[in-house]
Amino acid sequence: MLSFKQLVCFVLSLLSFMSVFYSVGKFGIFLATPSRTQPTTQAFPTNRAEMRAALFPLFFNSIWVVLFVLQHTAMRAEVVKRVWRAIGLELAERSLYNIASSYCLLLLLKNWKSSPTQYRLWFFDVEGNQALWWLMTGSHVLCWVVVYGGSLMVDLPELIGLKHVYYDINDLAPPMSYKSRELQDYYKRYRHPSFVALTAVLWFTNGMTIDRLLLAIVWSVYMYLAWNTTQADLKYHQHQLKRKRAELAQVTK
Repeated sequence: MLSFKQLVCFVLSLLSFMSVFYSVGKFGIFLATPSRTQPTTQAFPTNRAEMRAALFPLFFNSIWVVLFVLQHTAMRAEVVKRVWRAIGLELAERSLYNIASSYCLLLLLKNWKSSPTQYRLWFFDVEGNQALWWLMTGSHVLCWVVVYGGSLMVDLPELIGLKHVYYDINDLAPPMSYKSRELQDYYKRYRHPSFVALTAVLWFTNGMTIDRLLLAIVWSVYMYLAWNTTQADLKYHQHQLKRKRAELAQVTK
């Protein structure tokens, strides 16, 4: 029979699962939706009035962009993990992290403000060109498929937080303890799949507005700095690739 603690953590893990898929789905639609309004003749404001009109939405949007980065960074800190352990929610650490990330992302999407002038670095019409529309949409879909596939490869149930609760209910050790030391070290530095695919969906748009540029720059730089893989990680991947090739070669003989 489930204890009260296990029941609470199980509910949180389910909420984490639903929150992640809902928020990422909304974010994917937000990034992939093509810009339909007509572009202005210049990329940046040319006078003080236009500058003020463009800077207010930019400042407002930067709050939500930075909030997401701060939440992602702060909740990884050891002091936060100690708080979860102190109140008996160590099983739900991953779930709480994902829930907070999801709601920070939803706050960004709900409160996002575009400048009424819509200055752009570039613009190309995809409504009048079916080939370009399919290229843009297909590229975004492909990138998210890569991200989803990568999530499965890095143990999606553990990443979401479901596996922690399942293992505890069945009197098993924490799921990370069953992974090799090299893989545990790698996961400490890099849990998100596909830096390239996520960067592509941030930058690949038919109309790069100033506010979209802010989002793309801040999150691309954050991913580059936060996902600090090492030479040891590279050697680990090379070793695992050789093992998989050897196993496949034996199977196909």
